[in-house]
Amino acid sequence: FISLHLHFRSPPQLKRSEPRDGSSSSSASVLHLGAGPAVVMVGGVTFHVTNKCPFPVWPAVAPNAGHPVLAAGGFFLPPGQSKRVGAPATWNGRFWGRTGCTFAGNAARCLTGDCDGRLACNGSVGTPPATLVEVSLHEDQSKGSSYDVSVVDGYNLPVAVWTRPANRSGDCFIAGCAKNVNAVCPPELQVTSGAGKKVVACRSACLAFGLDAFCCRGAYGTAETCRGSVYSRIFRDACPAYYSYAYDVAAATARCYAQEYVVTFCPSRWGDRVAQI
Repeated sequence: FISLHLHFRSPPQLKRSEPRDGSSSSSASVLHLGAGPAVVMVGGVTFHVTNKCPFPVWPAVAPNAGHPVLAAGGFFLPPGQSKRVGAPATWNGRFWGRTGCTFAGNAARCLTGDCDGRLACNGSVGTPPATLVEVSLHEDQSKGSSYDVSVVDGYNLPVAVWTRPANRSGDCFIAGCAKNVNAVCPPELQVTSGAGKKVVACRSACLAFGLDAFCCRGAYGTAETCRGSVYSRIFRDACPAYYSYAYDVAAATARCYAQEYVVTFCPSRWGDRVAQI
């Protein structure tokens, strides 16, 4: 297993997870009752986090600066189960799924998306690579909330995001992947586990090599000079709706106001075809 102690990076030119108007996140309060679902007070938003993978997932949540931690920052989600997570109406942050977790003894860790071996990340961001859902909520219906899925630092699971009631329009629906990226990941990007070297995640070229040309920085720090690479096109081909590199203009950023959103891991068969609701 390759341990990569780095932080997720949002594509820099859009800053999609940051507050857009300096508004406070205090427009709603969230009451947590033990291990049960969050109770969302007036003005809040509910995320329905669902696991359709044939294995357990440990979803994690991290807020942007100035926003509260949701659901203690992480929880266990068995196959076929869903959990409601409440958020203030102007919350900004990210969701991701962790896999292969164990929290017993000194060996506590997750194979992907780990946050220092803890179940409750408590606001900490995870170790990439992991597929990242970036959210910027807005309580003004005319402006709409925005959300996207990023593999700028790499991929571990397919994920789809939409509003509830379901809206399949391009403004509100971000589909999963047409292929399992881990199955087509080149050796130099692979993160493997166990004696059988099973591929559990796929790093981006930026994460793997750290070069400016792959990371869209320095002389490559603009949309004109950073055009993607043969590596980002692997992610683009498998997951057309996701951000495959920082200035990926072909990716989908949904802008859709709702009081309920669905975040689904493995929204179709395990990475074999495009997501179906």
